[in-house]
Amino acid sequence: MFPLKRWLAVIHVLSIWTIGYARGCGDLRILIGKQCCDLCPPGEYVKEFCTEHKQTVCSPCERGSFSNEYTMFDRCQECQSCKHEYLEKCTPTTNAKCSCPSGFLCSDNVCSTCEEKKCFAGERLNRTAVSTGVGLIRYSYQCEPACPGNAYFDAKEEICKPWTQCSAIGLAELFPGNKTHNSVCDLHAVIHSNGGNSSHEILSIGFVLLSLSLLVFLSSACAKNLRNYKANGNPILVAPANDSDFHLSKEECGLQLRIQDEYKDSNSYGKLPLGKVTTH
Repeated sequence: MFPLKRWLAVIHVLSIWTIGYARGCGDLRILIGKQCCDLCPPGEYVKEFCTEHKQTVCSPCERGSFSNEYTMFDRCQECQSCKHEYLEKCTPTTNAKCSCPSGFLCSDNVCSTCEEKKCFAGERLNRTAVSTGVGLIRYSYQCEPACPGNAYFDAKEEICKPWTQCSAIGLAELFPGNKTHNSVCDLHAVIHSNGGNSSHEILSIGFVLLSLSLLVFLSSACAKNLRNYKANGNPILVAPANDSDFHLSKEECGLQLRIQDEYKDSNSYGKLPLGKVTTH
């Protein structure tokens, strides 16, 4: 916290600087007594004040201190010390900036304390700043819906999208929309409302088309194999038929048996020994 005495000194210096500027000292100079003295630039402080014989002597800020503007102070300001995390380190011309761990928020502009972030998905954080009058600004936080009442927050695209109106497209609403999810329409009820006929018809048509496709494929494969077989010069052989494959009538069967008996008798005569043949 900035000391009250330091603020009074700043006000006094500003008033002197205003008077000096009005009397013609010019910018970046200040009237001290009857002498216009140079101010020290950012990152430095006044080591020796000016006199009638010499100008202001400036010196760099020591480690752990800074000066972020033209000044006539004889020392630099002390760097802020962070209790949790440093967002930016202190330099000779800038003060340190503090931050809180993930999931926490700074309670004021110097992040002296941290408080837990309590907003959920689909909510937006709203911060209100209140000045205390001594350079400290306190923060208060409120969680508000990120989207209006008829929309949801798409976390992937980080935008608000309107809920789907199921009734507008002739569907029943299965689950209503909320802050993070869209409405869910009942598509299953539409299928059952048609008595399931459409699904059966689709399955039947699909089965018929599959069967026709399979038949065309097999026919094409057989024709291709037959053409390849003929192109290689291989004759098409027909297997000989067995006797059992033919069915004869009784008369034909009897005639066949007589012919076989006569054939056997003629063969038996032909097989007699030559010595036993008698002539009359």
